[in-house]
Amino acid sequence: MKKEKKENEKSLKKVKEEKVGTKFIRNIKKKWLISGTNTILLIAILIAVFLLINMAVKKADFTPIDCTTSQDFTLTDESKERVADIDKEVNIYFVGWAETDQDYILAKQYNKANSNINVEIVDATADKEIADKYDVTSNDYSIIIACGDTYRVLTSNDIITYDSSYNPVDIAEQKITSAILNVTSDDIPKAYYLTGYTSYSFTNGLQYLSKYLDDEVLTYEELNVLNTQKVPDDCDTLIIMTPEKDFDQVTADAIIDYINRGGNILWLNGAYSEKVELPNVNRVLAEFGIDPFDVGGVFETDTNNIIGYQVCFVPEVQYTNLTEDIYNGLGVVFLFPTKININTDKLEDLNVEETDLVLSGDTTYFTNNLLSSTYSKDEQGGFVLGTQMVKTIKEAEQNEDGEETTEGITSKLIIFGNDAFATDYQISSNINPMIYIYNNADLVLNSIADLTNRDQDITIRKSYSDSITDFTATDAQKSLIMKIIFIVPIAIIIIGLIIWFNRRRRQ
Repeated sequence: MKKEKKENEKSLKKVKEEKVGTKFIRNIKKKWLISGTNTILLIAILIAVFLLINMAVKKADFTPIDCTTSQDFTLTDESKERVADIDKEVNIYFVGWAETDQDYILAKQYNKANSNINVEIVDATADKEIADKYDVTSNDYSIIIACGDTYRVLTSNDIITYDSSYNPVDIAEQKITSAILNVTSDDIPKAYYLTGYTSYSFTNGLQYLSKYLDDEVLTYEELNVLNTQKVPDDCDTLIIMTPEKDFDQVTADAIIDYINRGGNILWLNGAYSEKVELPNVNRVLAEFGIDPFDVGGVFETDTNNIIGYQVCFVPEVQYTNLTEDIYNGLGVVFLFPTKININTDKLEDLNVEETDLVLSGDTTYFTNNLLSSTYSKDEQGGFVLGTQMVKTIKEAEQNEDGEETTEGITSKLIIFGNDAFATDYQISSNINPMIYIYNNADLVLNSIADLTNRDQDITIRKSYSDSITDFTATDAQKSLIMKIIFIVPIAIIIIGLIIWFNRRRRQ
């Protein structure tokens, strides 16, 4: 009986709900659709509600829904974190852009990450003050990032690059984030690249590295020590690529003097296939307890680590502050690496502390005959392929209470037994340049960030090789979208008018 009673109650409740719904529809038909005036009023109300909802959504400025797998149109967490603590007012002006442009929509998200960052579209014709201050015209298509009197102007060419297949790659976020950090930073470090002893330059083999450096919070330029007779005092990091001939004595002396002043060095050294006499180069390396490089290179035998060739493989990245994200990421790929010979017996006398960064495994071997068709296994792995050496030049002085009265002086060397990983070199025509592969770019850029004491810049960066994955609708999809946006609402209005006309004619 109780069960039947419950079922009866449910049935009665359902009937009441249906009656309420039927009554509501009946009222709409009788009171609204029969009367022509009321029908038009109902349609007007619906349109007004639609417009109000649209205005409310627009005013709320919701972050666009990004359906791309790599979140190409969403501000990355990295950018949000790097700008979050900026306490200065930053203005980002988009000159010649429209509100529907993707990069402008992306840039507006900086304001949500930090309310001190303002983003707006500027008409150079209407706003003469901004046009004159930043020397832009109505014909420009540029982005101005300004903080006080410091500013950077990005052109359309600055925010687009091309991958190895010549597909356009939008790098607006990297450029804007870097510009924000640059204009708000009180101290911009400077790196110098040693020239005159290697065939590599920013226009030959290091073009992609120079693009990456453009996005970092630093300035850089080439250095010929024979012209300057010293390493400049404002040098925070000296970058040295594989010396193909010996340093002049002036250069070696200048670099050693730079080391004794507490200067830092990033050294990328590839394998030598033939003997090259480098006494002055070796004199500089000896300051950190590193013996001369041997002729030859490291080969991998484990197919799981090999990328096409035994001389191109994934080494073992060690877990350090500098390599933490790389260690947890894809790692790196080295091409024709060589081993670093560390004289551990001299480190203590030289006041040098060593930290391994990259090693080769036990499945590797070193061969001395790179020019031979067959490679002898002259030495079995593993080997040090990357290391950090910190040399104490002067100890910090303390008073009787243990308080530091004068700062100590240290010089840091980050050295890798490979240079190709940071270059434009391509293993084959259908593979990206080496610097694009895995986290290779991060290894060299994180090293520079560490040497310039910018720990906040040590991270995993968005690769330039990420192709733009903008949605392009087909003709059929465009037709469907147009129907949904325009035809459907119009059709509803027409149907309403037809109903009204038919009911009126029946009366």
